[in-house]
Amino acid sequence: MGRIIRAELLKGKRSFGRKGIVLFPLLVSLMAIFLMGGQFTQIGAYNWWYMLLLPMVVGLICNNLIDSDKRLSFFNVNVLPISPVKIWQGKIWTGVLYLVFGNGLVFGLTTLSGLIFSAQYPIWRGIAAGIILTVTWAWQIPLGLFLADRFHSVVTFLSIIFLNFFCSSQTIAGGDLWYLPFAIAPRLMAPIIGINPNGVPLETGSPLYDTNVIVPGVIFTIILFIGSYYLTTKWFSSGGYYHEAA
Repeated sequence: MGRIIRAELLKGKRSFGRKGIVLFPLLVSLMAIFLMGGQFTQIGAYNWWYMLLLPMVVGLICNNLIDSDKRLSFFNVNVLPISPVKIWQGKIWTGVLYLVFGNGLVFGLTTLSGLIFSAQYPIWRGIAAGIILTVTWAWQIPLGLFLADRFHSVVTFLSIIFLNFFCSSQTIAGGDLWYLPFAIAPRLMAPIIGINPNGVPLETGSPLYDTNVIVPGVIFTIILFIGSYYLTTKWFSSGGYYHEAA
């Protein structure tokens, strides 16, 4: 598995999705500094990250992981003596690795901005935010890879952006529908960094400070990851990719 992941990393070395893992966290940090300023840079950066730029990054990553093989009609699956199961799982774990790196970079940059300006929250909250975003977003990697294989890259990219942006609205993520898969991450971020899904800081006494949603939300998204991991692996290993490759 390690060799497959290294091969996937090598194939995506010059892709825009790979570059976006570094460029987009830098962009969101600069946006927060110049548009929010001062003490709001940390929550501003995190809010824009999971609302807009993280969906873009995940969409690009999933497309890049699939397109390189798709253009060759999955030559590695058809010819090379490697199990389709391992190939697909390698792509999933490579995508998760990219996700970890991107969230880790945002954490580092927001921590740095907290040192430069007036810190809004202790460092443990930043760590918790990075972990929550990684865990609650991991299930979208297998889903995104499946969409990238079955549909055009533009469809995959726009679908991931739209679903996350729509479900991150105050009405859904900040309301009674927070348990929808795409709404869980922004809902769980609310009590961690003290911000509404719409980007407005939480008011004192806001019901969104309730941390009782964190454990159920984490458990549900872990189940989603396991389910999407298993189902997409089974689909790919059964030759489902041939439909698009044909």
